Amino acid sequence: MRKLHPISWPGTTVGLIAPAGPVSEKAIDRGLNTLERQQFRVRPGRFLFSNRGWVSATVAERLQDLHGFLNHPDVQVIWAARGGYGSIQLIDQLDYHLFTRYPKPFIGFSDLTALQWALFQKIQLPSFSGFTLLSQFTPENPYLAMGLEVLRGQRREFSRRDLHEDVIVLRPGQARGTLIGGTLSIICSLLGTPFWLKASDCILYIEEVNEPLYRIDRMLQQLKLAGFFQQVKALILGKFLYDDSFQDVHPLVEAVLPEHIPLVMNFPYGHLAASLLMPLGVPAQFSTSPFRLQWESPYHLRNS
Repeated sequence: MRKLHPISWPGTTVGLIAPAGPVSEKAIDRGLNTLERQQFRVRPGRFLFSNRGWVSATVAERLQDLHGFLNHPDVQVIWAARGGYGSIQLIDQLDYHLFTRYPKPFIGFSDLTALQWALFQKIQLPSFSGFTLLSQFTPENPYLAMGLEVLRGQRREFSRRDLHEDVIVLRPGQARGTLIGGTLSIICSLLGTPFWLKASDCILYIEEVNEPLYRIDRMLQQLKLAGFFQQVKALILGKFLYDDSFQDVHPLVEAVLPEHIPLVMNFPYGHLAASLLMPLGVPAQFSTSPFRLQWESPYHLRNS
């Protein structure tokens, strides 16, 4: 795992970008206000509020914002304002050498899973999954303070007492491996590409939104047929939503997951306001009795 440059606090400068779908200033007004209240400084990307339909801007323009903030001496964190669609268009054109030279924390969610997996697979760069400015990075999120502790490197575990709801243990056990996850459909989109995860042991967390159960089953079956679940040493099911209702996917998971792999559900991660910020691409330990997820700091030691 490559270590990230530590960030200062307060007064962290965020480079705000839209590397996937378009976003308006009005749509992220609450998120921008929350950044200000939490003593972040915001530097908007040149093409942050561009709109080309499905995507915010051209591939070249989106890369210009992203690469520009990597080079920028004052920007410490790069933050994707939303998901949507389009980050898969970038991953074969990213300047991975630049990310290696300037390993800054990157925050993204949903569609940005593709970019985050690519960064980890290519250069072992960790990142953070969650906290879109559209819906999660607001005072209404009960996990806001906890997520900020994760981002700062001040928190390196979640236990049962930290959560506002009960994690349901479906299969007990313990595991060690690389903590990685994201949105299920985006993970599946990387199969067969050079950006597919090749880590032999991983603790996987997944979620999904507005996909009917038969499509979720097809994705899980695809991962099974590709042999991916042989790499998974523990599975954490976040929230699977459809039209704002929670879906129970664990029978589908039980059909594809090898025996004796620890499995929990109802973890507070997904396309809803009450969602955690999750580290991605860090060594971790997991246990179910009691529930505990611990991970290695993604930062250099002086921020630990």
